[in-house]
Amino acid sequence: MQPKGSFMKKIFIAAAMIAITVTGAMAQDAVLDGKAAKKMMFSHRGTEFIVVPQDFMTETDVATLNLMAGMPEFKSVLYYGAIAAAPEHGLAHKATVASANHHTTEAAAAAAIKECNGVRSGGPKCVVVAHITPKKYVERALQLSTSATVAFKKTYLRGGGSKALAISPSTGGYAVAKGDGAAVAALAACTKDGASDCRIVVQD
Repeated sequence: MQPKGSFMKKIFIAAAMIAITVTGAMAQDAVLDGKAAKKMMFSHRGTEFIVVPQDFMTETDVATLNLMAGMPEFKSVLYYGAIAAAPEHGLAHKATVASANHHTTEAAAAAAIKECNGVRSGGPKCVVVAHITPKKYVERALQLSTSATVAFKKTYLRGGGSKALAISPSTGGYAVAKGDGAAVAALAACTKDGASDCRIVVQD
């Protein structure tokens, strides 16, 4: 028979873990008003290109990525983005792909890796070799893609009344709606391209 003290300790640990999980989920799903959301926005102008060295990469590969970071083509890539490559093939292969305009670095990485894995012809699974983030990036409770950030600043914040902003964390989709039933309209518009995880993140 298990000692009572040990049993109670396990109960307390389990309860604590549940509380942490619930609290984290609540924070992630929290809906902000426009004023609070505005404080979390990054500039929609300019990005940072962060190289992620991998074991298969040579010094030349790293130098190539750093060179790419200064090219106009990559400076104009919308955040959040990522570049993924297949270790078996190296950077100079069609499996090396980029994703862009997602709401988080994690979503951008997942999209790039998924596409890369669909193209590679064997060997280890694809990995991220670079991230594209806003300038001076730090993780925040609310993060929006470049396009959604522009829509928030230039459309959502203008004017009063009822309004809502919905996003799809997995696809990078988003929608702004205003007037009566703004939240319902924003969710409907967000799901038009097939996104199944749209949710309201800003509402007034």
